[in-house]
Amino acid sequence: MSVIAVPMLKRILFEISVLSPSYFGSVMATGVVSIILKLYGLTSVAALVAVLNLILYTSLVLLNLVRIISYRDRVREDLLDPGRGLGYLTAIAGTDVVGDDLVLVLHMESISLVLWGASLVLWILLQYYFLFTLTVREEKGGIQDVNGLWLLLPVSTLTLSVLSLDLSTKVPQLIYPGLITYFVGWVTYLVITVLISSRLFLSRVKAGDVIPAYWINGGFPALASLSSSLLILHASPSFPILLELRSFLLGTGVLVWAYGTWWMPLLFLLFAWKHLAKHISFLKYDFQFWSAVFPIAVYDLGTYFTARVTGIPGVSLIALVFAYISVGLWVYQLSGFVYNILVKLRKPIDA
Repeated sequence: MSVIAVPMLKRILFEISVLSPSYFGSVMATGVVSIILKLYGLTSVAALVAVLNLILYTSLVLLNLVRIISYRDRVREDLLDPGRGLGYLTAIAGTDVVGDDLVLVLHMESISLVLWGASLVLWILLQYYFLFTLTVREEKGGIQDVNGLWLLLPVSTLTLSVLSLDLSTKVPQLIYPGLITYFVGWVTYLVITVLISSRLFLSRVKAGDVIPAYWINGGFPALASLSSSLLILHASPSFPILLELRSFLLGTGVLVWAYGTWWMPLLFLLFAWKHLAKHISFLKYDFQFWSAVFPIAVYDLGTYFTARVTGIPGVSLIALVFAYISVGLWVYQLSGFVYNILVKLRKPIDA
């Protein structure tokens, strides 16, 4: 083996050992951007981004398998630490978003159905594992323990709902899991958003506490409105329960979208406060920022479909503006991601 290859292999293995559980957030963001591009008519570009996302997803699955086999102690530490371990829920949401790409952009429904099954298994295992460990752990720091990653509990539920609805054109019975997980995600979010709001408004917040995952508090409501919009669009005599719930779904969809829209200016202000007033550089690559790109992109997607089912004037314009913002932030973060990989591969492990 060459002199160059040995240090590079050591660097790769080191990076695998410290790989963040939240890295599937990059898959979530990339997949949603692909769908946005498809909605606005950039079909070829959307397909390229979807293929890129499939490669990224496959790579992360393989890297995490290597980490589980070779670095079990580190994985165990992550799972026992809610501050990091909840990031594994991005694997559920990432799997769902790749499944959406396969249905909506690449038209590979059969593979998407396999991913739906894998996501359901992961959802059951990881959701109840973290809910159980959060309940029985002995050391608890009260409201200070709460952070933006807790929002992945409802997010990973709603992404499963959206994938179920996207696949219902192939398997109509998936309408029902889509409906059930919509309501489960809604109720879970109501609990978590109270805790998040209490953490932000009732305890001291430092600049370092404002992690990008807090953007999910603005993105999740749009994800819920996306799910409700898809349920409304699927309402037909074949699914009488959706016809009966149509007005309720429309009302809850507009309600939760409006709440998410209310959060967005505050999140931008907190972002500016952290990076401008507190001088924390935005130019340095931070993998956690994928957790901000996804909510902003999914806010655009939810807004697009909210405009479609409600016809409220001006909402489609908001969707168009956020489409540009989402794609711009994704390009910025992807560029930093690629540059970061190239730099790290050249560094010795002790650097």
